[in-house]
Amino acid sequence: MKVLLVSALLLATPAWAQAAWQLDEEHSSVHYVSVKDASTGEINSFGTLSGTIDAQESRVVIDLASVETGIDIRNERMQEMLFETGEFGEAEVSVAMGEETLSDMQVGEHRQATQTLSLTLHGETLELEAEMQALRLDDSSLVISSVHPVIISAEDFGLGEGVEALREVAGLSSISTSVPVSFNLMFTK
Repeated sequence: MKVLLVSALLLATPAWAQAAWQLDEEHSSVHYVSVKDASTGEINSFGTLSGTIDAQESRVVIDLASVETGIDIRNERMQEMLFETGEFGEAEVSVAMGEETLSDMQVGEHRQATQTLSLTLHGETLELEAEMQALRLDDSSLVISSVHPVIISAEDFGLGEGVEALREVAGLSSISTSVPVSFNLMFTK
């Protein structure tokens, strides 16, 4: 009898709602813009991401050693002097937007809302507001992205000394301690 009940429940639930969502790293991105010498902006990214959507929340883990600035020595300096990846190898973002929130989305449906993100970076965890959107592409894929960049302050995460060390080693007059971060995350089943 239990087997029949479980089978009936599974048949009544759409196939895309039965399995956990996994981040599609190849089709996902996290970018930030750094500004040096008060006027030179550069787009940077992270090459290694992972994540899931479970019943209650969406979670993304960023491998900080995968930072990509376009210059190898700068990547190494970011890893060692700013992120200190030997001790703090990952950043983790979570938001209370899980399958329970997304399960009734129809293919092609778009939802937009301000959400509270929890960001753990460099041993600190803070909550940040983000305007986000979700788009249901088909039965097995969903995209969650930022509508506007999220501003991250290095000082809030104990990264101010690292920014100053980078400024000194590069011989720059300034490096902004606040950066806009944008994301485009595809999840599949």
